[in-house]
Amino acid sequence: MYSCHTFLQGPGKCLVFRFISIILYYLKKDSQETIPETESLAGGSQDLFLNPPASVRNDRTDEIIRKLDKLTGDVALLRREVAELRGKSPASAKAFNINTASCKRRFNLYLRSRFSCRPWLEVKSDDFKNEVHTCLAMDDMRTNPAAFQGMVSHSLHKFTELRNQFRRKILADKQSIPCKGLGELCYDIFHSYSKADECTLSQERMHATILLRHFLHKKRYFNDGTSASFWAEFRSFWEEIEKDGRPQKWERLEEIDKRRTERARD
Repeated sequence: MYSCHTFLQGPGKCLVFRFISIILYYLKKDSQETIPETESLAGGSQDLFLNPPASVRNDRTDEIIRKLDKLTGDVALLRREVAELRGKSPASAKAFNINTASCKRRFNLYLRSRFSCRPWLEVKSDDFKNEVHTCLAMDDMRTNPAAFQGMVSHSLHKFTELRNQFRRKILADKQSIPCKGLGELCYDIFHSYSKADECTLSQERMHATILLRHFLHKKRYFNDGTSASFWAEFRSFWEEIEKDGRPQKWERLEEIDKRRTERARD
């Protein structure tokens, strides 16, 4: 953290001296200009000394106001310079790197877990934002917008990497996928993505398994293999099912999946 002590030892030291010198300059100048006027007034009557003419008072007041305005402007300039220096301080300029961040392992486990529930990143979701802020707080970077964007970029890259790995896994297991029970298949394909304290057979992952096998059957990928447009087509199919508002849609999809599995085993 860029402390006040560190600031005063560095570039702030000269700014503080500058501020002090400005105040001393005006105080000295004001005192020098006041002495002759006081002496001239002292030569007159006591009433004149105690109660100078209104014109003298007005002139002195106007001059003091002008000096205060000038001083206020200098202080405002000083504050801007201090703010600029703080913006360039080591704490603010510190670059975020996920590979050296203490939150890297935790965040990658979170991404793998979310991927197994929905293989496309939802950057705008509250769950994702909260996790990013929690992880950045571990490295004292919670309020750093560049760090947040770095986490988003890493997440997008990680999801692309996970999708490529998952597609290869599906290709390797495509002969056994039609024959496995729903729970068995869900565990086999998603267990390695689940966190240690999570249940692999969660509702989200069971639904993802139903959608995956239903999609593979519909597109005849068990026989023909996957195409280059696999993920685009799968996402379109996934979102179509999500928008389906019919009641008990998951129960019907699970029943269809069960019948197909029984036929595949025969």
